[in-house]
Amino acid sequence: MKLGNTLRLGLVLPSLLSVHWLWGLSTLGAEPGTRARYLLLTAQPNTPPPAVAVDFITGPMEKLNGATWHWWQLELRSAAAQSNAPLCVVRGLTSADPLAGRAGKLEFARYLLRLPDLGETLDYRDRHSGRALLPGWKNFEQLFVPRPAESSQVQRGVPETCEFLGHVLTLIHVGSNEVWKPWTDAKTLVLDRELLVGTGRPFKDKEGRRLPQQPQRTDYTYVPFEPADYRVMIDAGLNLFVVKPDQEPWVRTEPVFYLRGAGGQPSLRYPADLYRANYLGPVMFMDEPSILMVGDKLIHNTLRYFSDAAALIETRTRHTYLGEGSYGAFALEKALRGQGANFGDMRLMQWDYPSWETLYDTTFYQMKGGGNGLVHEGRYQLADFDKAVERFTGQPRRHTAREMLQYHYAFLRGGTRPFGKFWGTAIYGQCDTNLAPEAVTLAYDLGARYVWFWTSDHDHHVPWPEQLALARTLQRHTAAHPRPSVFGPPPVLDTAIVIPNGYFLSLDNLWWVRVLDKEGKNEASQNYRRLMQRALRAVHECFDRQENFDITVDDGREITGYRRVVRVRDGE
Repeated sequence: MKLGNTLRLGLVLPSLLSVHWLWGLSTLGAEPGTRARYLLLTAQPNTPPPAVAVDFITGPMEKLNGATWHWWQLELRSAAAQSNAPLCVVRGLTSADPLAGRAGKLEFARYLLRLPDLGETLDYRDRHSGRALLPGWKNFEQLFVPRPAESSQVQRGVPETCEFLGHVLTLIHVGSNEVWKPWTDAKTLVLDRELLVGTGRPFKDKEGRRLPQQPQRTDYTYVPFEPADYRVMIDAGLNLFVVKPDQEPWVRTEPVFYLRGAGGQPSLRYPADLYRANYLGPVMFMDEPSILMVGDKLIHNTLRYFSDAAALIETRTRHTYLGEGSYGAFALEKALRGQGANFGDMRLMQWDYPSWETLYDTTFYQMKGGGNGLVHEGRYQLADFDKAVERFTGQPRRHTAREMLQYHYAFLRGGTRPFGKFWGTAIYGQCDTNLAPEAVTLAYDLGARYVWFWTSDHDHHVPWPEQLALARTLQRHTAAHPRPSVFGPPPVLDTAIVIPNGYFLSLDNLWWVRVLDKEGKNEASQNYRRLMQRALRAVHECFDRQENFDITVDDGREITGYRRVVRVRDGE
């Protein structure tokens, strides 16, 4: 792949569709060519705002497929004088003039960012729609674009008072006849937010091969990614990277997403860097809410019922997700605030990330608690799966690799679908290398948004050449098998296998659910065994009928989108 000035990948871009620029007056808002200059009034006492001056330029109107859209430009400066170079310049082509009113959602057809001090001008596009791709912060359109205050008066079509970045803008000058020039130097980044392929570390193994893990575990030697490594990975189809600050320049102007913390050298620049549509924040995932609960001595010695675990998984997930800790949606806000950023009354929320979890059967309860999806730690071994199933059914069955993967993915899809959230798989070093290619391609076929690889820690580690080979396999498969958008309506499936609320179906030893006795003879153990047997019978029926199925929980909401619903119970 050539990393040239423009990456189009065969897209039909909005600017090529029935475009006509219109220079007449808008029915609402300022005349094209108007420059409105504002100063920021801080919402936090005795604390400077994140910028001193903001200029808003009203651009031309443009016809796209019969509808009128509005160009505008936003300039942020650290000093009041217009002669000072902007911290950043944002251009948008939107369904309405942002300063013309507060009603309705602002839709973007184009979104561009210029960072003058770095010489970067970037045009962010969604790979599937060809339209603008925006930064992922919660309520970006309302918080990062000026909007008129409810009480504001108007001068020459622009509001005297606006709300912006949690602060207030006050109008000091209105100019006219501003010349609008296209940004011919913009580099187009075509980004795929529907399939995120990546690894959670900014390094690779030096060995480039498997190391023996017997008779004792052996760790690898890890070396940081260099520029040439990123080119290899991007060519292979990876598009999600965790980077150190010194690695950021190698990815931020490429058609990939990246994550990094606020600190380091150079540190993150607020607000300029948050206008980058391919910067996702510092949090790639929430770490294993269910496993951490099981390992907590304050819990596993006391937790008694299945319903205890279900409720606690939900509340722990919510607590972590809505927190400011390293796995919280407000982690970046806390870090930037610690560096002196002033958010006023705004909350900066990085909302779009999944949990990374071993206990896939708890997906439903994690999704009730928060987060935007779940990625399973894939250590798929067929023989182990066959033995685990037989412990409940009492009958040997040799499953296919596809059946085993379908079983795991049924929990992930069935647990995320009721909430409109997303799922995926992460290949680990313990995964059977012969079935790993099918694990990533089948996950894509069944609707996964995430395909990740684990880097580091002895036998958990997937050597870098294997990661590249799996990514290339997936890349070829996706090119040959396009699928509907994961953000669209979910497809109608054959069967939903539905279990009672409060339960989860585990093939593992549930020693930590204390209501179960070790011998498996008490009433709770017998009920659970019946539930597992009935659920597995329904699963095997789906396998035999070659049906596409999910496993989900009956918490009272309507279960739709399936041709049949099979409810399994635990009673006699």
